[in-house]
Formats: sequence, structure tokens, C-alpha cells
Amino acid sequence: MRLWPVVLDDQPQFLRGRTCERSLVTAPLGAAPLIAHLRAVLQPITPLTVTIVSALDDEMYREQLKSAWPQARRVCRPEAFADLVAELDMSDALLMIDPRCLPASLKEIARLVNRHVEEPRVLHHLVAYDSGIGGTRERVSFDSGGRIRGIQRHYEPATWPFIADVAATVLPVASTVVGERLAPLGLSTLRLELARRGVPARDIAAEGAAFRLGQLSGWLAAMEHFVLEAADGLDGPVRAGDGHAIHPAARIVGPVVLHAGARVDANATIFGPAVVGAGAHVRSRAIVAHASIGAGCEVPADAVVQDTVWCGDSGEGVAAARDAAAPVPFSDWLSRLAVGKHRDRDERQASAGYLRVKRAVDVIAAAVGLAVLAPVMGLIALLIWLQRDGDLFYGDEREGFGGRVFKCWKFRTMSNGADAAQVQLRAAAQVDGPHFKMTRDPRVTRIGRFLRASNLDELPQLFNVLVGEMSLVGPRPSPFRENQICVPWRNARISVRPGITGMWQVCRHDRAAGDFHQWIEYDLLYVQHLSALVDFKILAATFLTLGGKATHVRPSTLIGEMQAAGESEAV
Repeated sequence: MRLWPVVLDDQPQFLRGRTCERSLVTAPLGAAPLIAHLRAVLQPITPLTVTIVSALDDEMYREQLKSAWPQARRVCRPEAFADLVAELDMSDALLMIDPRCLPASLKEIARLVNRHVEEPRVLHHLVAYDSGIGGTRERVSFDSGGRIRGIQRHYEPATWPFIADVAATVLPVASTVVGERLAPLGLSTLRLELARRGVPARDIAAEGAAFRLGQLSGWLAAMEHFVLEAADGLDGPVRAGDGHAIHPAARIVGPVVLHAGARVDANATIFGPAVVGAGAHVRSRAIVAHASIGAGCEVPADAVVQDTVWCGDSGEGVAAARDAAAPVPFSDWLSRLAVGKHRDRDERQASAGYLRVKRAVDVIAAAVGLAVLAPVMGLIALLIWLQRDGDLFYGDEREGFGGRVFKCWKFRTMSNGADAAQVQLRAAAQVDGPHFKMTRDPRVTRIGRFLRASNLDELPQLFNVLVGEMSLVGPRPSPFRENQICVPWRNARISVRPGITGMWQVCRHDRAAGDFHQWIEYDLLYVQHLSALVDFKILAATFLTLGGKATHVRPSTLIGEMQAAGESEAV
């Protein structure tokens, strides 16, 4: 199979100026134009010549393409592109890239190709999922009478069906749809049309962020990403090319990329992340902040260019078309400067040190516990086996660190079919939250009642701790269906590893009345006050209170009087 790379170029409004007209692939993105970034990732994948589909046709555009990728072949019209595809072999495939949706890691394109090699008869799309505020999106459902029936809450990535755009597609020529002169106007449109025609396809989710380069906010976010990548580990501005002229009285703060021939006059100030294109000129006393200055463009004296792409030689050159996204606040990009990074370095190192120590303690304690308790666990397994009612262990899917799903293991305490029976017993639940609990649960076996009362059913979770899915101390692991009720609570819980014991188990004191509100409060308190001392206190309290069943402790005993009082009021 031969793989022919194709790039669908575009010219959004914000890249059009009086002195320069450029496209997405030729505009500077960090230390190089986007076409150079794509060349670096495409050449190891396929040696074949790239085809650029673009409506631009002028000498400047051709020179820019030739400079970045001498072997690039440009096709201006979709009709000409269809004629080119008609000459290819049926065993060939097209790797089509739409830079209007650009993955933060271009290595995702190679992953897409590898997936297609494994299944060449099916076309594959590299899709970027949309994002919601706080990682959630809610929809209200109504009954036939117009009354609210319920609220559906979608979480990233557990139940998130919203696709923002298609970044790349591997399309087998044998599908014949391109030969029918289907214009490659955009991969999202192409994906829908191919689905309508019944072409089999697979969606491959891009891992990490993706930038919408067709929008100003997306371009600025991508510019920031590539500038920070180019400036990683370097002090001072990044000089891409030769012939720079930076006046000693000019100020450059934060990561800034200066392309060949860029000039910065006296008393001019540039706040990064920012890009100054080849031959661009920043005049005296001008201020450039979180912006991209086009090649050959001039920023007049005393001008302020912030959160935009400058493609002109006067105030009229600023792109007039902005998308609906709010400009990046001054405090947001100022906090990313090197000064801010040095300020909080000690706090990050202390946190990382605590996590490493906690993980080491977890591994040692879990390994020793499994070895010492092996005879007890063997006896429990024998008693469960003698009941002849199901497997020895029960693994329930729970959400762990970062929302990753894992199987939380317990000794089986219920009869077969317990999950299905819970639906009929839901009305008898004695809790005020999304979890389920009954005093005399008919599904629990005789040996299961003893194991639950003594907490011995949770001994297999030491294996979850050993492999890194859980910790000794942390929020109790819950399935996704129970984590949906409160967004901040879920975000806090999945920011750390779940634990066998935690603050809620030893501090809860409203069991009879239902204490879901305490569950939320104590999980949030624990995450806000992570420390080795708090973990040690919780472990000690677990043994002294028999897992919170004999008595309970006050939160102030674990995290301090003032902290507990203040955080409880906030919760």
C-alpha cells in the first residue's frame, strides 16, 4: 500500500492583512511555519510527495511552500485533485490532514496510520472531541406533558459523545468516493458524506488537546503551545534564522520566537508567548503581548498589540474578525512567564515528593499485607467456595485517578444476580445519595454478612494498591453512575488515587439519616489537605475506630481546627 499525504490548506480572515496574505500552513507557528511541523511528522511515515489543496495562487505563496517543503505539490482546484486521485492505484490510500483541527501532539497522525495498517479495508478518522465547561455538559429531558423528567449529565471522557472536528483521515482509494469528484472541502463534511454512502469507518480519538486553527483563539492557543515547546529549557528569546536586530533598551519578557530579520527597537516591549515573523519590525515604545506578528509586518511606535494576529503595517492591519471566545486576560498569560514558574517550583517539588513517598509506602504495605494475610484470605476463599454460590471474587468497575476505569476487587459477599436485583430494591435504599445500601439486604450471603461487618471483604483491594490503581488512603472508589451527582466532588475524587480507607469512613456520623452530604464534604477536605501526616492520622483512626464503625473522629483531629471550620463553611 502506498500512502499519499494530502494537506487541505485554508486562509482564515484573521491571517489576511494589507501587506501580507498567508494561509494556515505557511504562517509561522512557533519556530517554524505549520507546513514545516507537518513535514517533520509526515516524512517518517511516507516518502511520497505531499499534495497541498489550496485556493491561493500567487508568487509569495509558492515561494513560501517551496522554502518549507521543496517537494510539495500544490493543487488549487478540487477538480484537479479528483483527477490526481483517479490516477492512483486501487491499493493506495490518502492520508488527508485538515490543519483547521490540529492535534497538540502531531504524533497522533502516526498513530492513526498505524491503526489503518492494522485494518486497511476500513477508513479511519482522527477526531478531536469537543470540550465542556468544567469537563461536563448537561441536557434536560422532558416528558410528553412538558414536565422535567430528568437531567442528563455528560462527563469527559466517560460519557462524552460530542466530536468537535476531524483532524486527519486515512482514505483507501478503493472506496471510489473521491473518484466521484467528492470535493475535499473539509474532513468533517467528508466524514458525514462517507457515512451517508455506507463506507465503513473507525473514529480514533486524539489523545490530549486539539487546536481549532480556523479561529483566532485556537490559533493563539496553538502559537502559545509551539512557542513554549521551542523555548523549553532556554533563557532569552528563541532566534529562528539570522539577521535579528534587538536594541539593548528593548524588553523581551517570557518565551518569544524571533524569525529571520526581525527587528525590535528601543523601549519596545514584547510579552511572551509571542511570535515575531521574518522581517517584521516592532517600533519604539510599542507593546506586543501574547500575539503573532506576520512576516514583513510593522508594529507602529506606541501601538499596543495584544491577543491577536498582526498582519499589517498600521492599525488597520489588525484582523477585524475575532471569534466569540473572550480575549486571554492579562493575568493568565503573565502567570505563565518564567517569573511565575520559578515562584511555585518549591511547592510542585514538595507535592511530587509526597506522592513518591506515598506510592512507595503503598507498594511496601500492600506487598507485606498480601504475604502476611495470605492464610486468612485463603480461609475466606474456602468458606465462600463451600457456599457454591458464585465466584470467589467480585470485581466492580470503578473510576480511579484521572477518571480511568479499573476493577475494584472484593471477596464475593452477595449471591449471583445481585446487580440485576438492585433495580427492584432501589426504592428500599436507606441512603440519601446515588449509592445503594440496606440494613437487611436480601442479596447478602451468610458468610458475606460477617465479611462486611468485619471489613474483611476488602482485603483483595491490597492487590489494587500494589498495581497502582488504588492507595491505602484516599476517597472511596465509586462507579461512574455514583460520581455524576456533584461535578466538583467528582473532579476532586479523580484528582487522586482512590483509597481503601479515607476521611469519610472515619469521620462520618450520620449513617442512619443518610450522609451523602458528609461524603462530599470529607472527600473535598481530604483532597484540599493532602499530606503524609493526614494520611498517617487516617490510617491510625481506621484501626482505632474499626473503620469508623465503633466510633468516629472529628475532622479537626485530622487536618486542624481552623482548616476544618473554614473549609466546612466553604463546602
